[in-house]
Amino acid sequence: MRRILWLGAFLLSSSWLFLIPQFITPNLPAGLLCVLFGVLCFIIGISSVVTPQPNLRYLVLLFPLTIAALLVPFPHNLGVILLGLGLLFVLLCYRFERLQAIPLGISLAGVLLLLQTLIFPLYVSLASHGHRVDVLASVISPIANFLGFHTSATNGFLFVQTLQTTPFTITWESLGCPLALNLFLAGFFLLLLFSKTKQQMLKNTIIFLIAGTSYLLLRFIAILSLYLTTTELSVFWDPLLTTLSFLPFSLLLMKLIPLQKHETVTIQAPSIKMTKKHLATMVLLILLVSSLTAAFLYHDPGVKKTGRVLIDEYHSQWEDTLRPLDTEWYGLLSTYNYYSWGRWISYHYPVETNTNETFTTSLLSHYDILILKCPTESYTTQEIQAIKDFVTHGGGLYLIGDHTNVFGMNTFLNQVSEEFGIRFKTDASYELGTGDLSVYTPDRSYAHPVLRQVPQFEFMTSCTLEPTSLSASLQMENIIIGNRLISEPGTYSTENFFRESIASPDSEYGYLLQAAAITYGAGRVVAFTDSTVFSSFCLYTDGYPAFTLGALEYLNRSNSPAPLSTILFVLAVVLFLLIAYLVKNINKTFLLWMILFSGLLAFCLTAPLCSYLTDLSYQPTEAALDYPTVVFEQQHSTVNISVKPTASLGVTSTNYGTFYIWTQRVGLVPSLAPTLHDATTNGDVIILINPTRAFTETDVKLITTYLEHGGRLLLMDSITNPESTANELLGNFGLWITTESTNKPLYTNETENGSLTLQGNITTPSLTITGGTPLLISNDNNTYASMVEITNPDNTKAPGYFVVIVDSASFSDAQMGGTFTEPTDQQRQIYNTEFFLLRTLLSS
Repeated sequence: MRRILWLGAFLLSSSWLFLIPQFITPNLPAGLLCVLFGVLCFIIGISSVVTPQPNLRYLVLLFPLTIAALLVPFPHNLGVILLGLGLLFVLLCYRFERLQAIPLGISLAGVLLLLQTLIFPLYVSLASHGHRVDVLASVISPIANFLGFHTSATNGFLFVQTLQTTPFTITWESLGCPLALNLFLAGFFLLLLFSKTKQQMLKNTIIFLIAGTSYLLLRFIAILSLYLTTTELSVFWDPLLTTLSFLPFSLLLMKLIPLQKHETVTIQAPSIKMTKKHLATMVLLILLVSSLTAAFLYHDPGVKKTGRVLIDEYHSQWEDTLRPLDTEWYGLLSTYNYYSWGRWISYHYPVETNTNETFTTSLLSHYDILILKCPTESYTTQEIQAIKDFVTHGGGLYLIGDHTNVFGMNTFLNQVSEEFGIRFKTDASYELGTGDLSVYTPDRSYAHPVLRQVPQFEFMTSCTLEPTSLSASLQMENIIIGNRLISEPGTYSTENFFRESIASPDSEYGYLLQAAAITYGAGRVVAFTDSTVFSSFCLYTDGYPAFTLGALEYLNRSNSPAPLSTILFVLAVVLFLLIAYLVKNINKTFLLWMILFSGLLAFCLTAPLCSYLTDLSYQPTEAALDYPTVVFEQQHSTVNISVKPTASLGVTSTNYGTFYIWTQRVGLVPSLAPTLHDATTNGDVIILINPTRAFTETDVKLITTYLEHGGRLLLMDSITNPESTANELLGNFGLWITTESTNKPLYTNETENGSLTLQGNITTPSLTITGGTPLLISNDNNTYASMVEITNPDNTKAPGYFVVIVDSASFSDAQMGGTFTEPTDQQRQIYNTEFFLLRTLLSS
C-alpha cells in the first residue's frame, strides 16, 4: 500500500489542471475531487510507511496558516488550508494511535500543494516568455519515425506527413509540462522524505528523471497520433485527457520506486526547544522570505517627472489623434482613431503631437514620455539611437502594437523595442477553445502598478510579446499575462493578415504575454499589444481609460539610483547561505516547521505591506483640466451598452452603444455606473434608459440632492418598456408620463381609378409627458421631451436640470446604426436630437 503515495502525488498534481484557468474555465468539482482522492492516497500510504508521533506544540503554526489562507486567493491557498486542517486533526486524533496517519497525510498533502503553489508564479512567467522547445523537434523526429511515422525536423518545426504535410510546434504545453512540472516536484518531495540514504535518493532521482523524460517524449508522440486521427487541437491541452495520459507514469513509478520497501519508519516530532541558533535561523528565514517577497511584489516608485507627453504621428498613418470627433464627420475612420484617447491624456498631462520631425536627442529632451503607436513607417538608425538615449536618461517609452503585424506596425516597433529586450510577435490571440475575445481580470493585491485601478480588461484581438534574451526575460515586468489563450501566427494571404483557422497545430496556447514593462538605464518602457482598444469607438469602456493613465503614471518616473529588487535578491542569496550553514544538524521535522512558520509569517506581513506601499506610490492620476462627464446608470436601467463592433450582429434594439459613443461628439466623457450612488458621485450628467427597477425613497433623495447641487439628469423611456418605473421618480419633480392613443385611418387602393377608399382605422399607442417646459413637441401638440429646473433650497448652488424623453427606442442601435455607420438622413436627424438634448442639459 505504500506505493499508493505516487498515485496520491499524481492526483494532487493533476488537480491544478482543473483549478487553474490556464486552458479552461476552472472546473472546481473535478479539481477538488482530485485533491480529495489525493489526500486519501496520502493517508493510506503514510499509514503503511510511517508511524507518526505528534507534538501539540506544533499547532502554533495555525496562526500564520490562518492569515495566509485569508490572504492568498483560492485555489492557491489550498495548500495552507489542507495543512491547517491536518494540524486541527492532530487534536481530534491525538489519543487514537491508529488514526494518527490521518492528520499527517493531510498535512503532507498540504505541504506538497504549498510547494507547487510557490513555483506557480515562476512557471507562469517563464511559460509566457517562451513556449516553443525547438531543440526537441530533432529529438522527437527519429523516435517518431522509428515508431512508424513519417516526420522531419526543420527550423524548430516538426513536419508530419500523412495525406498532407502538417507543421507542429513543440511547446512546453503540448509536452504536458504544466502537469509534469508538478509531478517532478512531487517526486523530489517524496524522495526527500522517504529515501533512507543520500545514495538511495540519488539513485532514485536518476531513475525518476530518466523515466520522466522518456515518458514525456513518448507521450507527445502518442498525443500527436491522436491529433492526426481527430484533428482536435484540444487533445494537447484538455485537462481530463492530460490527466489520463499521465496516469500510466504514476503507475510506472509505483513499480520503479516503491518508497521504503523493507521497513516502517517512525516520525518523531521533536519538542520545540528554542536555542539561540534556532532563533537566529528563524530570524534569517523571515528576512529571506521577506526579501524575496518584496523583490517580486514591491515596485520602485522612482522619481516623478513633469509628465510632458509627445505622441508621434510622423511615423504613423493609422489611429491618428488629429481630426476631431464632431457632429459632422461619420463613418469608419471617424471613430476608428485616437482622437478621444489623445484628449483623455491631455486632461491629465501636457500633450503635444509630432507630425513633421524625425526624432533627435534635442527634440526628445523636451519631453518625459514618448508614445509610439501603430507605426506604418520605419525608424532610422539615428532615430533609434535618440530614443535609446532618451530612455537611458530617464524617459518613458510607450509602445503600442497590434495583431498579425497589420500594416507592418510590429516590424517597425521591433526596430525600437528589441533594443530594450522586447519583441512584438506577428500573431493574433483569442480565447482558447472558443475563438472569442479574451478578458483579463487582474488580482489587485498583486497587480503591476499599471493595473492598480483596472477592474477588468477586454481585448479586441492582440498580438503577444516575448523577451529577446534570457537576461531580458529576467528583467521583464509582466503587466498582463493572459490565460486560456491561443496564439495564431499571422499570414499575408488574407485581409488584415488573419488566418482562417484559429486552432492550428503550430499555434501556442496557455499563458501568453500581452503587456510588459522593462527598465533601461534611468528610464522605463511599456509595451502593449492591442491598439484597437484605445480607439474612439470603445475607449471609455472595459478599463481602457484606467489602463492608459496607469501606463503613463508608471512611465512618468525615472528609476531610483539604487535598484531595490537587485539589492533584495543579493540579500536573499547571502541569507540563504547563512541559513544553509546553520541548519546542518537540525532535525528535518523541526526544520520543516521552522521554514513553514517563518516563511508564512514573513509572507503574511510583507505581501500586504508591499501592496500598500505600491498603492501609496502609484496614486490615481488627478486631472489637470476639468472635463464634463456623462454617466450611464445601470442599477435601474435595463438596456445593454456594448461598443464592440460585433454588438451590431446581436439584438440591436436593446443596445445603446452608438448613443453612448456619440456623447463624445459634444465633448462629454462617458462611463458606466453600476449603482445610482456611483452615478451621482461621478457624473456631471446622468442618463437612465428604460428604468424598470423601483425607485426607493433613498433613491429619490439621492437624485434630489444631486439635482439641487447643480446636477443634470436625462431619463429616457419608451412605449416598448411596459414595466417602466419612471413615474415613481418623475412624480417627485412635477413630471408624468401618460399613454395617448392616436387613431390613424386605413385605406384601400382602388387601382382602376387610383382613388383611396376608407376602410377603417387603427389605434396607435404612444407616450406623452405632462409638466415641465416642453422641449420637443409633435405636430398634434403632444410633448415628447420636457425639462424642469431644480433649484437649491438656500440658493447657494447653481440649479440642476431634469430632462425626460419618451422615445428611447429611436436611440437604440437598431435605429442609429453602429459606430462605423455612414448615416442616412433619418439617422442624422436622430443624431441631432441626441446632440440637442445633451447640449440643452450642458448649456442650461
